[in-house]
Amino acid sequence: MSHLLHSLSLSLLLLLFPFFFFISIAAQSNDTNFPGCFAYKCANTTISYPFWRLDGEPATQYCGYEGFGINCDNYGGTPEIPIAYLGRDSYYAPSISYESKRIVLVDYDVSPVVPPVDCPRVRHDIDLGNLPFNFWGQNVNLSFHFNCTGVPSFAHEIPCLSTPTNKSCVHSLTFEPENFDWTQYSCDEEVLTTVLDVFNVTRPMEKEFRRALRQGFELKWGRTEDCEKCEVSGGRCGYNRNTREDMCFCSGGKTTTGHCNGTFTKD
Repeated sequence: MSHLLHSLSLSLLLLLFPFFFFISIAAQSNDTNFPGCFAYKCANTTISYPFWRLDGEPATQYCGYEGFGINCDNYGGTPEIPIAYLGRDSYYAPSISYESKRIVLVDYDVSPVVPPVDCPRVRHDIDLGNLPFNFWGQNVNLSFHFNCTGVPSFAHEIPCLSTPTNKSCVHSLTFEPENFDWTQYSCDEEVLTTVLDVFNVTRPMEKEFRRALRQGFELKWGRTEDCEKCEVSGGRCGYNRNTREDMCFCSGGKTTTGHCNGTFTKD
C-alpha cells in the first residue's frame, strides 16, 4: 500500500512539475512576448523594464535603459540604484510605478537601512547625470551647512551634528535671503538636496528634516534617445557590453542591433 502511495505521489509530482516550472518562469518574465527581458522581485519592489537587475543579468548584456540597473543584494536585499554608477551616489528605491513612470528614491546615506538612523547626515548633492529623470511632485530644496561657527536666523541648528564650537544647520532654500554671505560663518561644507514636501509646520525643522529625508524624492522618467527606434518599433532596448552595441529585444525572443522588423517610422 505504501509503495502504491509513493508511486502515486511521484506521478503527481511529475505531472505538476511543468506547471510549477511555468509559474516560476512567468514570475521572472516581464512579458511572455519578451522572454529576453526579465522582471524580478526585490523586497517589495518589482524590478522590470526599463529597469533591470544589475547583479542578476548576464555580464555581457542587459534589457533596459543604461544607468537603470538596480542592485538587489545590498543591505539585506533592498533595491539600490547607483545613479550614474558613481559608487558614492546610491539610492534606495522603495517604490516604482510603471504605469505613471515614477520612482521614489531615498539617499542611502540617510535611509532607514543605514545606521545611524537617529541622526542622518547628507553627504552629497543629487546628481542625476544624463539620465532621463525629472523631479516630480511637491518638492522642497534643503540646504545643509556643516561645522560652522554659528547659525543664521533663517536656518535651524541640528543638535546631533553640532558641538559647542562647531554648528551644523538646515534650512529650506525658499527662506534664504538673496545673495546671503555664508563666508561669515566659516562652514566646512554645504550640501544641497531635494525631498518631498512632507513637512508639518507645527513641528520644528530640526526634527522634521529627518522624516523628510527618509521619505526621499520622486522622479519621473522618459524615453532615452538611444531607445527611440527600438521602442517605437515595438521592442525593448538594451545593450551588449562585448560588442558595445545597442540591442533591441523584440516580440517572440528575437534580438537585433537596431529595431524590430524594420517598422520604425520617424514622426
